[in-house]
This record gives sequence, structure tokens and C-alpha cells, in this order.
Amino acid sequence: MQEAPKRDKSYRFQKFLLILFSSFILGIIFFFMFLIFYNREFQEKIYHGISISGINVGGLTREQAEQKLRENLKYPTEAAFVFTYGTDIWHAIPEELGMQIQFNQTVEKAWTIGRTSDIFENLRICMAALLFSYDLEPVLMFDERVAYNFISSLSGYIDEPFELPSITLQGSHVVIEPGKTGKAVDKLMTMTQLQILGKNLQTAQIALPVAKFEPTVVNLEEEKTKLESLIGQDFVLFFNQNGISQPIETIQADALAGWIHFEPVIENGLVKIQMSPKRDLFYNRLVEIAVQIEQKPQNARFVFNDTTHIIEPIADGVVGKKLNLEQTMLNIAAAIQAGQHEAEIAMIITQPVVDSHAVGADLGITQLVESQYTYFFNSDPARVQNITAAAASFHGVLIAPGETFSMVDKIGEIDIDNGYAEAPVIFGNETIQGIGGGVCQVSTTLFRTAFFYGLPIVERHAHAYRVFYYERIANGNIDPKLSGLDASVYVPVLDLKFSNDTPYWILMETYVNPNASSIQWKFYSTDVYRYVDWESTGPVNVTEPDEPIYRENQSLSAGEIKQVDYAVKGADVTVKRTVYQDGLVHLQDIFETQYRPWQSIFEYGPGTEGMPPELSKEDEEPSQ
Repeated sequence: MQEAPKRDKSYRFQKFLLILFSSFILGIIFFFMFLIFYNREFQEKIYHGISISGINVGGLTREQAEQKLRENLKYPTEAAFVFTYGTDIWHAIPEELGMQIQFNQTVEKAWTIGRTSDIFENLRICMAALLFSYDLEPVLMFDERVAYNFISSLSGYIDEPFELPSITLQGSHVVIEPGKTGKAVDKLMTMTQLQILGKNLQTAQIALPVAKFEPTVVNLEEEKTKLESLIGQDFVLFFNQNGISQPIETIQADALAGWIHFEPVIENGLVKIQMSPKRDLFYNRLVEIAVQIEQKPQNARFVFNDTTHIIEPIADGVVGKKLNLEQTMLNIAAAIQAGQHEAEIAMIITQPVVDSHAVGADLGITQLVESQYTYFFNSDPARVQNITAAAASFHGVLIAPGETFSMVDKIGEIDIDNGYAEAPVIFGNETIQGIGGGVCQVSTTLFRTAFFYGLPIVERHAHAYRVFYYERIANGNIDPKLSGLDASVYVPVLDLKFSNDTPYWILMETYVNPNASSIQWKFYSTDVYRYVDWESTGPVNVTEPDEPIYRENQSLSAGEIKQVDYAVKGADVTVKRTVYQDGLVHLQDIFETQYRPWQSIFEYGPGTEGMPPELSKEDEEPSQ
């Protein structure tokens, strides 16, 4: 009997669960049906509860929402900013400041609310918009260039340029006038304020921020004292040699101000006078000094002792010196800026490769490998003096392996101060008196020494006409076979160059014997077993000189006739050389020489009878 009530109670509970479950299922179905209906209803519309700057656009299509915003959002054209500075006031609407609402982008932004890929997130956003509303800021375009240009136009009424102190010199007295305070609108800060207000579609009265620039002149007296001290004393350029300062150039105090550029600058809020050298003036002066003090490094000089077979020093090496222009300019600038009265000339020092302690065997100088003579019979004392002076330039000189030797580089200046005298030289189409006549006797001797030792000849120039000094042999006779083996040098245009293509150094010795009218040139090195085979055509294609030239010389007396140049026949000479080393051909070369025919020249005094001599009728007729 008790079983029946228990079954009723169980039945009612099951029925309750069924109803509850059915209600839940129906609720879910209803929710999804509502969701489908809501999404379909708002497929082309903005969801309810969404607004832009307080303007409700929910339930509107994008086109409707944009029209509503355009009708109600008048910020760019109706709002106004007020800019003030002191009693000055300026107005500007946002549009004039580059602010524009992007209505299409703003509506698109509102329409995308609740339309993400996450269904539950969309549901949460839509419910929140329905219950609490969802307000958005419009998309505002702020063209900073337009705003900056507007603010710059305002700053034109406010800004005042800052002026540094001016500097004038009255002799060695410095006059400094204080500068002028400046001010300028802080454009960056103003732009930042506009950006913040525009983002919230707000306007405001903006007091333009203005920065003031005022020179601090408390240290000007100190700067003035330093400047007056600098230009009140001489400025010295010195060279440091072995720890001892050696003055090279002095710029006088009364001229120094014109060599320095003065400019006031601001450093850490203080006015300072920046002093710097005027580059052109100092640089040009340094170039002049560089030419004066430049010294190429020179190896020590030696002679070879033929008895002991060792080299003995006859002159120490010379350290090379060259002015470092840019570093010296930096030194000068630093000294002037510091108010100092001297600056060091920076030098590039180059040590000689070979000093006086060198050992001949280490250089490969162990024996005499070549010796040549030329003769200068009947030379006047001035020509002999020049031969002696020029030959001395090469006595004891070393030539490194692989070096191309230049006679012009080594001989130095040919002038009176270096022991040269006036003697006949070839100039143009005649022989005249000139400093250094006879130097070519030395260059010819050197050329033949290099020629017969088998060294490559890099540069060689023949004389304009045959000079018989260079064809004479020890007994004074002329050997035509030696024609074409001369070498003309004219500093700095014509040079004699040859290369030391051996692996050993070459030591040169020169000996001039005025009594024998000879010059001997010696090469000391290590024998590389070269043999020179040469042949010469001798003078061929001989041509006669033109008729003599007669010209009046005001310095001669009437009746006085003087021959100043002598006729020489022209000719061509070809010399072929083959150099063998270790039985094989080492090099072959050809030296072509074309000597011009050279006519006699006579000078006579004014009024000399029969001068110039008359040509015969036969001579006057032109040749056919």
C-alpha cells in the first residue's frame, strides 16, 4: 500500500526534469532563432546601442549613418580655437589647422563592432551595446603640415632672432658688444596640444608657449682677456728637433688678428669666442715653409777599399723630413683656440735605408764590376769646374736593387752657389754661355757605364749635334764609333735614367783628373756575369751644314770678327746592344740618334767692312 505514493512522487520528479530540459532546449532554440533573426535584421545596419561622439547610429545603414554624422558633426567647420600671446588673439577653425573627420572610415569603424570571427565575443559586445551603449570617437585626420604652417605664421608675429655678441678689434684692443635676447614659439608643444584636443573633438583657448633665449655674458670678460692676450703677442711656428724647439716662422702681433677668424658661440649656456685660423693664409704660408725645409732621405755615402774589399763611409745618411700640412693646421687651430702663442710644425720623418754602419757584403758590394772613361781635351777651366762639381754629386752614391736611378733627382740645383760656372751649352739652335756647361760630359760617362754593365736604359737623350768631346779616346784622337753613345741632360727637362735590375746594391765612384782631361766612373757590386755585345753604324746619312750666319754685335769694335759657333755635319747613328747573362740573352735594345747639321755663327762689330759678306750670284739663285 505504501508503494503507490512513492511511484507518484518519482513520476512527478521525472516530469519536472522533462519540463526543465524541454524548456532549456526551447530556450536555446529561441536564442539561436533570435540571434539569426537579429543578425539578419542588422546585416546591413549598425547594431543598436552604438553611437559616435554621442550621436546614435544604431539601427542605421552605413549610408544613413554617414549622412546623420555629416548633419550633426560640425566640428571641423563650426568649432574654433583661440590662440593668445599677451594681448594678441588669433582664431582658427579645426579645418584651417588640418583637421578633417573621415566620415566613411568612422562609419566603417562603427559597423565592424560585433562583427569579429568570435561568435561569443560578438554576442557579448552586442548585449553590452544594448544594455549600456557603445560610444566611439570619430576617425580624425590631422595634417600636421597644415597645422605647422599656421603656427609658423603666428610665430612670425612673435619670434625675435637671438643675436650673439659682436666682436670688433681696435688694434690689439677687443671690443665686445652684448648680444640681443631672442624668443620663439614652441611649435612642437603647440602641435601636441592641438593633437590631443582634436582627437576628442574639443577646442580651447591656447596660450602660445614661447621660449626665450638670452645669452649669458658673465664670462665675456674672461673671453676678451684671452683674445687680447693671443693677438697681443707674436705667434711662433716651431719644429721640434731632438727635443729642442727650433722656431721656423713668426707671425707678428700687429698682423696676427688678420690671420684669425673670431666667432661667438654658445656652449653650455655660456657665450664663448671661438677662435680659428684662416685656412688660406696659414696653409699658403705652410706650403712655402714645406718647400724650404723638405729634405729627402739620403743613404750614407761610401767608397770601396780595393785592398781590403770593404766599404768605408765618407758621408753620413740624411734623415728625410717632410711637413705634414693637415696635422700642422690642426696644431695651429688647437693652439689658437687655447689662446697659446706657438704651434708645432708636424713633420713626417723618414730614416735612410742605409746608414754609415752598413757592411758592403750585406749589400752585395764586393768588387769592381764596371769602369768607363770619357775625355774632355781642350776644355776651358769653367767647363772642367762644372764637370768636377757635377761628378762630385754622384761620388759614393748607392743604387738599390730594383731602383730606377734618375740623374736629375740626384744632381741637385745647377747654380753658382753649388760650384758651377758659365760655359758653353746648347740652347735652341746655337751654342751659348750658360751655367753648367759640361754637365753632359758627366751624364755621357754615366750612360756608358750603365750601357756596358748591361743595365736597362729607361731614358736617354742625344745632343742636337755631334759633340766631339764625347768621341775622343785617351790619346786625344776621335773615334767615330763612339758617336751615338752620348747622353744630354738639361735639368729638369731632359733626364738620364736606368734601372738596377740585379739583386745587389751598386756603389758608384767618380774621379775627375784635369791633368789627364778624363773622368772615370766606377760601379762596385757583385758580378752577375753579364756580357754586352754591341755594334754601331757609325755616322751615316751625313748632311752638310748651312752657310754661316753673320750677325752684328754691339759690344764688338769696328773691324772685330768673332766666331761663336762652329759648323758640324749632320748624321744618323744606330747602336744595337745585346746583353747576355749566364750565356742567355738578357735584353736587347736599339739607340737611334739623329744629329742635326750645325752651322757656323760669326759676330762682328758695327761698321766692320765686308760684313756681312755678300752672297755670290750663284748663291743667290734658288736651287731647283
